[in-house]
Amino acid sequence: MKLVMAPVRLEVTRPIQTAHGPMDVRTGWRVVLEADGVTGRGEAMPMTSFTEPAPATERALRAFELERMPDSLQEIARATEALSNTPAARFAVECALLEHLARRKKVPVAALLGTPRTQLKVNALIEGDDAAALAKAAERAAADGYPVVKVKVAARPLSVEAQRLLAVRRAVGPKVGIRLDANGGWTEAGARSALRGLEALDAELCEQPVTADDVEGLRRIRHYVPCKIAADESMLLPEVLTRMLEKDPAAAVDVVVLKPTALGGLIRSLQIARTAHAAGVGAYATTLMDGPLARAAAAHLASVLPGNDGFAHGLSTVELFGGAEPDAFTPVNGVIHLPQTPGWGIG
Repeated sequence: MKLVMAPVRLEVTRPIQTAHGPMDVRTGWRVVLEADGVTGRGEAMPMTSFTEPAPATERALRAFELERMPDSLQEIARATEALSNTPAARFAVECALLEHLARRKKVPVAALLGTPRTQLKVNALIEGDDAAALAKAAERAAADGYPVVKVKVAARPLSVEAQRLLAVRRAVGPKVGIRLDANGGWTEAGARSALRGLEALDAELCEQPVTADDVEGLRRIRHYVPCKIAADESMLLPEVLTRMLEKDPAAAVDVVVLKPTALGGLIRSLQIARTAHAAGVGAYATTLMDGPLARAAAAHLASVLPGNDGFAHGLSTVELFGGAEPDAFTPVNGVIHLPQTPGWGIG
């Protein structure tokens, strides 16, 4: 059995400014596996800073072939093991296999992974060219019921960042959380200065304040600044994960961010979450600015994460694409209600 592939292109309604530069378009492939009258679907949207380059994804998907469909999570893991060096491709294939199995068993994919929660809090990623525009976006998100707003930082001078972020706090009031995402764009000294200087912001947490491999920098920052620290890009370095979770005397981070597209699938992401939970570290799921199907898969993962830390998940990103139609995973009042239909629960 071979995959059937179709190209996907999604354009962001306004470029998202990150520490690595603006992002305005996402491309990839929707994949389908069909056997015995049952269809399973996946989506691969590689991003070079997080996954393999797109040509490697395409080669891996075109070369993938199965003799028979797996009948368990263990068999799915073995069937995709050869794709370990191409996580975006592995994610897409695993998704197709998971949905095929779930549809044969007539259950949601999440039920294959654990005991799912039916409601998921999500954050809103907000953008704005200046403080006034960013505050207006934050105000809209709060009015739409989002419990947390997320802002990309580290691409502008700290004085400008502070002005923008404090405008957001004034716009949303004290009850809405503010999540920062530095994408590894600060030095350790810069992160300390920024996060201590922004103490009045009462930020919920900061994702990846320093580079992915700087575990000890994360550990020192965590014990120096007033907000929680989350690992994002660091999750992509297998040798780093064990060091991050070592208690010295505590783990290097408070939270791990799970991007199943970049981590090679839901099964591996869930294994990481369980390891983190055992170390006293929380977890939440996000997309890699993927399309609707990958967002649905990330929501199924989010519903079975161990513990109940109350973190909002980064799953409202599909709404940032032009022409995106509402679906079963479109947040309502800042909440996604997990469909109970077999498979992903999305058309």
